[in-house]
Amino acid sequence: MGPWVLLSALLVVTLTMVPPWWFARRRPGYSHVRDSISELGQTGAPDALRVAWLGFAPAGLAVIGFAALLHARLAQGEETTTGLVLLSLMGVSYVGAAVFPCDEGAPIWGTWKNQMHNLVAGVGYLGAAAGLIELERVFEDLPHLASLAPLTGALGKAMLLGIFALSFPSPVRGLLQRLTEGLVFVWMVVMGVWLL
Repeated sequence: MGPWVLLSALLVVTLTMVPPWWFARRRPGYSHVRDSISELGQTGAPDALRVAWLGFAPAGLAVIGFAALLHARLAQGEETTTGLVLLSLMGVSYVGAAVFPCDEGAPIWGTWKNQMHNLVAGVGYLGAAAGLIELERVFEDLPHLASLAPLTGALGKAMLLGIFALSFPSPVRGLLQRLTEGLVFVWMVVMGVWLL
Protein backbone atom coordinates (compact mmCIF):
# COMPACT_ATOMS: atom_id res chain seq x y z
CA MET A 1 0.00 0.00 0.00
CA GLY A 2 2.98 2.33 0.60
CA PRO A 3 3.77 2.83 -3.10
CA TRP A 4 0.10 3.68 -3.76
CA VAL A 5 0.17 6.36 -1.09
CA LEU A 6 3.23 7.93 -2.73
CA LEU A 7 1.75 7.67 -6.23
CA SER A 8 -1.49 9.29 -5.07
CA ALA A 9 0.50 12.10 -3.40
CA LEU A 10 2.42 12.68 -6.63
CA LEU A 11 -0.88 12.70 -8.53
CA VAL A 12 -2.20 15.37 -6.15
CA VAL A 13 0.90 17.50 -6.70
CA THR A 14 0.63 17.10 -10.46
CA LEU A 15 -3.08 17.95 -10.56
CA THR A 16 -2.70 20.97 -8.31
CA MET A 17 0.29 22.38 -10.20
CA VAL A 18 -0.03 21.57 -13.90
CA PRO A 19 -3.62 22.71 -14.68
CA PRO A 20 -3.21 26.10 -12.93
CA TRP A 21 0.10 26.63 -14.71
CA TRP A 22 -1.44 25.62 -18.06
CA PHE A 23 -4.61 27.69 -17.76
CA ALA A 24 -2.72 30.72 -16.39
CA ARG A 25 -0.62 30.75 -19.56
CA ARG A 26 -3.84 31.13 -21.54
CA ARG A 27 -5.06 34.03 -19.37
CA PRO A 28 -3.51 37.43 -20.21
CA GLY A 29 -2.62 39.44 -17.12
CA TYR A 30 -2.98 36.56 -14.67
CA SER A 31 -0.32 36.51 -11.94
CA HIS A 32 0.49 33.48 -9.76
CA VAL A 33 1.74 35.93 -7.12
CA ARG A 34 -1.23 38.31 -7.07
CA ASP A 35 -4.23 36.20 -8.16
CA SER A 36 -5.82 33.25 -6.40
CA ILE A 37 -6.02 29.87 -8.06
CA SER A 38 -9.82 30.13 -8.05
CA GLU A 39 -9.70 33.17 -10.31
CA LEU A 40 -8.67 30.89 -13.18
CA GLY A 41 -12.16 29.39 -13.00
CA GLN A 42 -14.07 32.51 -11.99
CA THR A 43 -17.51 33.14 -13.40
CA GLY A 44 -17.14 34.40 -16.97
CA ALA A 45 -13.49 33.35 -17.39
CA PRO A 46 -12.75 32.00 -20.91
CA ASP A 47 -11.71 28.54 -19.68
CA ALA A 48 -13.91 28.42 -16.57
CA LEU A 49 -15.54 25.05 -17.30
CA ARG A 50 -12.25 23.44 -18.30
CA VAL A 51 -10.54 24.77 -15.19
CA ALA A 52 -13.40 23.47 -13.03
CA TRP A 53 -13.75 19.98 -14.47
CA LEU A 54 -10.23 19.29 -15.77
CA GLY A 55 -8.39 21.07 -12.95
CA PHE A 56 -10.25 21.58 -9.69
CA ALA A 57 -12.50 18.50 -9.57
CA PRO A 58 -9.79 15.92 -10.43
CA ALA A 59 -7.40 17.55 -7.95
CA GLY A 60 -10.03 17.38 -5.23
CA LEU A 61 -10.82 13.74 -5.95
CA ALA A 62 -7.08 12.97 -5.85
CA VAL A 63 -6.78 14.55 -2.39
CA ILE A 64 -9.72 12.47 -1.17
CA GLY A 65 -8.15 9.38 -2.75
CA PHE A 66 -4.85 10.08 -0.98
CA ALA A 67 -6.63 10.34 2.38
CA ALA A 68 -8.47 7.05 1.73
CA LEU A 69 -5.27 5.22 0.73
CA LEU A 70 -3.38 6.59 3.73
CA HIS A 71 -6.23 5.51 5.98
CA ALA A 72 -6.07 1.99 4.54
CA ARG A 73 -2.31 1.95 5.09
CA LEU A 74 -2.45 3.24 8.67
CA ALA A 75 -5.81 1.84 9.86
CA GLN A 76 -5.02 2.73 13.47
CA GLY A 77 -8.30 3.84 14.96
CA GLU A 78 -10.76 6.65 15.47
CA GLU A 79 -8.18 9.44 15.79
CA THR A 80 -6.55 8.44 12.49
CA THR A 81 -9.94 8.42 10.81
CA THR A 82 -10.81 11.83 12.24
CA GLY A 83 -7.51 13.36 11.10
CA LEU A 84 -7.78 11.98 7.59
CA VAL A 85 -11.45 12.92 7.19
CA LEU A 86 -10.52 16.47 8.18
CA LEU A 87 -7.60 16.41 5.74
CA SER A 88 -9.87 15.16 2.95
CA LEU A 89 -11.98 18.31 3.33
CA MET A 90 -9.29 20.06 1.30
CA GLY A 91 -10.26 17.76 -1.57
CA VAL A 92 -13.92 18.55 -0.98
CA SER A 93 -13.07 22.25 -1.25
CA TYR A 94 -11.42 21.72 -4.64
CA VAL A 95 -14.53 19.91 -5.91
CA GLY A 96 -16.60 22.72 -4.36
CA ALA A 97 -14.55 25.26 -6.32
CA ALA A 98 -15.60 23.44 -9.50
CA VAL A 99 -19.27 23.53 -8.54
CA PHE A 100 -19.27 27.06 -7.10
CA PRO A 101 -16.95 29.35 -9.11
CA CYS A 102 -15.86 32.58 -7.50
CA ASP A 103 -16.78 36.02 -8.78
CA GLU A 104 -14.23 38.11 -10.66
CA GLY A 105 -11.35 38.95 -8.34
CA ALA A 106 -12.45 36.34 -5.76
CA PRO A 107 -13.95 38.87 -3.30
CA ILE A 108 -14.82 38.06 0.31
CA TRP A 109 -18.51 38.78 -0.42
CA GLY A 110 -20.36 38.75 -3.73
CA THR A 111 -22.92 36.46 -5.31
CA TRP A 112 -24.30 33.44 -3.49
CA LYS A 113 -22.02 31.20 -5.60
CA ASN A 114 -19.01 33.25 -4.53
CA GLN A 115 -20.07 32.97 -0.90
CA MET A 116 -20.48 29.19 -1.26
CA HIS A 117 -17.06 29.08 -2.92
CA ASN A 118 -15.52 30.90 0.05
CA LEU A 119 -17.37 28.68 2.52
CA VAL A 120 -16.10 25.43 0.99
CA ALA A 121 -12.60 26.90 0.68
CA GLY A 122 -12.61 27.87 4.34
CA VAL A 123 -13.89 24.47 5.42
CA GLY A 124 -11.21 22.82 3.30
CA TYR A 125 -8.33 24.89 4.62
CA LEU A 126 -9.42 24.70 8.26
CA GLY A 127 -10.14 20.99 7.89
CA ALA A 128 -6.70 20.27 6.44
CA ALA A 129 -4.98 22.30 9.18
CA ALA A 130 -7.01 20.58 11.91
CA GLY A 131 -6.39 17.20 10.27
CA LEU A 132 -2.63 17.69 10.34
CA ILE A 133 -2.75 18.80 13.98
CA GLU A 134 -4.86 15.74 14.87
CA LEU A 135 -2.49 13.44 12.96
CA GLU A 136 0.42 14.85 14.97
CA ARG A 137 -1.20 13.40 18.09
CA VAL A 138 -1.79 10.08 16.34
CA PHE A 139 1.77 9.83 15.01
CA GLU A 140 3.27 10.47 18.46
CA ASP A 141 1.91 7.05 19.51
CA LEU A 142 3.11 5.16 16.42
CA PRO A 143 6.79 4.19 16.58
CA HIS A 144 7.25 4.15 12.79
CA LEU A 145 5.69 7.65 12.43
CA ALA A 146 6.72 9.33 15.69
CA SER A 147 9.57 11.17 13.93
CA LEU A 148 7.02 12.79 11.58
CA ALA A 149 4.74 13.98 14.39
CA PRO A 150 6.48 17.34 15.02
CA LEU A 151 6.64 18.17 11.29
CA THR A 152 3.00 17.21 10.81
CA GLY A 153 1.82 19.42 13.68
CA ALA A 154 4.07 22.32 12.67
CA LEU A 155 2.69 22.26 9.11
CA GLY A 156 -0.88 22.24 10.45
CA LYS A 157 -0.15 25.27 12.63
CA ALA A 158 1.69 27.03 9.79
CA MET A 159 -1.35 26.42 7.63
CA LEU A 160 -3.52 28.19 10.22
CA LEU A 161 -1.21 31.21 9.92
CA GLY A 162 -1.56 31.03 6.14
CA ILE A 163 -5.34 30.96 6.41
CA PHE A 164 -5.22 34.02 8.67
CA ALA A 165 -2.96 35.84 6.18
CA LEU A 166 -5.34 34.98 3.33
CA SER A 167 -8.18 36.70 5.20
CA PHE A 168 -6.79 40.12 4.28
CA PRO A 169 -6.38 41.79 0.88
CA SER A 170 -2.81 41.49 -0.31
CA PRO A 171 -0.80 42.00 -3.50
CA VAL A 172 0.75 38.56 -2.82
CA ARG A 173 -2.49 36.69 -2.12
CA GLY A 174 -1.83 34.13 -4.86
CA LEU A 175 1.60 33.36 -3.51
CA LEU A 176 0.28 33.04 0.06
CA GLN A 177 -2.44 30.67 -1.13
CA ARG A 178 0.03 28.51 -3.03
CA LEU A 179 2.38 28.35 -0.05
CA THR A 180 -0.47 27.49 2.32
CA GLU A 181 -1.77 24.70 0.10
CA GLY A 182 1.78 23.62 -0.69
CA LEU A 183 2.33 22.76 2.98
CA VAL A 184 -0.30 20.03 2.71
CA PHE A 185 0.91 18.74 -0.65
CA VAL A 186 4.55 18.56 0.46
CA TRP A 187 3.43 16.70 3.58
CA MET A 188 1.56 14.19 1.39
CA VAL A 189 4.70 13.44 -0.60
CA VAL A 190 6.77 13.15 2.58
CA MET A 191 4.20 10.67 3.94
CA GLY A 192 4.31 8.64 0.75
CA VAL A 193 8.12 8.46 0.79
CA TRP A 194 8.18 7.69 4.52
CA LEU A 195 5.80 4.75 4.12
CA LEU A 196 7.76 3.09 1.30
